[in-house]
Amino acid sequence: MAETPLEPVYAIWGEDRAKVERALARLVARVENEGGLPAERYDAGETPSSDVVGACEALSLAGTRLVVLEHASELKSADAKPIVDYLVEPNPATCLAIVSSAPPPGPLLEAVKRAGSELVYGPGAKASRRERTAWHVSHVEQEVGRFGAAIAPAAAREVVERVVVDRPEAHKSGANALQLTQEARKLAAASAGQTVDVGMVEALVPAHPDARAYLLSDALLAGSVSDALGLLEELASGDDPVAPIVIQATLARQLRAVVEACALGPGADVDAVSGATGQSGFPARKTLEQSRAITRDAAERAFARVAALELELRVSAVKELGRSPDDGERLVIEQAARDVIAIVRGDGAPVGAG
Repeated sequence: MAETPLEPVYAIWGEDRAKVERALARLVARVENEGGLPAERYDAGETPSSDVVGACEALSLAGTRLVVLEHASELKSADAKPIVDYLVEPNPATCLAIVSSAPPPGPLLEAVKRAGSELVYGPGAKASRRERTAWHVSHVEQEVGRFGAAIAPAAAREVVERVVVDRPEAHKSGANALQLTQEARKLAAASAGQTVDVGMVEALVPAHPDARAYLLSDALLAGSVSDALGLLEELASGDDPVAPIVIQATLARQLRAVVEACALGPGADVDAVSGATGQSGFPARKTLEQSRAITRDAAERAFARVAALELELRVSAVKELGRSPDDGERLVIEQAARDVIAIVRGDGAPVGAG
């Protein structure tokens, strides 16, 4: 980026959120080092595109203006039209950075390519499952190397199998790449100069549902019955099914964090959420995003419903239904999921053991 003249627009996107953020940081630093203004940041989910265009078109008497539009993949093609029109003849005194984990709308991305540059960090938007898995394995190998160690290919694949959630929501949010980076850092620190092997991965990378807990809470807070029940089915099946009580605990922990984030008010940022919840990085960003999608009252009621689920899983008569105790427990947790969705949709739901 620093070897060529500054472009009027960049689309910086990809599942590898850490690399996306590092690329954006380099752009911010370059603009400031060349005498430009501090970055003006906007959220595509909160700011009309016309306002972003207005910022881009404003005159600057103090060097290049850098305008950063975050979460650009949330825009619909119609919403992005003012920016597409602006990019026909962009302001030469402004640099626009369009940032997201998933690709921006097609017309906007094409307009960026005509006027500036696209920087992609992660598998392509239309990557097959095999291509995506290969990218994840390569990502683990690169990240372990970045932290000063080496990992065997079979071990890198084992990390991917334990961590990656193969669902569109996880790909779109960048959760998988961030979780893989965290595991790579841990494995590199524990390697003590040895090549990380499968045994070390089995000892240090637990097959746990935490990554999917964010996706499950996303589905519930979005009011999607099909997505929520699909995730519950994934958690319940496979070679290593997750116990309902573990699902309840991880979901309750996340919804508690959402309640704490809601209590901070609409002006909260990631740092405030980190301070209130103890989360950092992707979990804090995910909690902030979820808190913006629900009212504080609904979040508190949803959390209360999931908290009550712990008792239901132990004493509810419903859990005795089915051919086995597992069947009954799955029925109890599915009913709780439907109740949370009813709360989110504003339909109301009883809270307490059945």
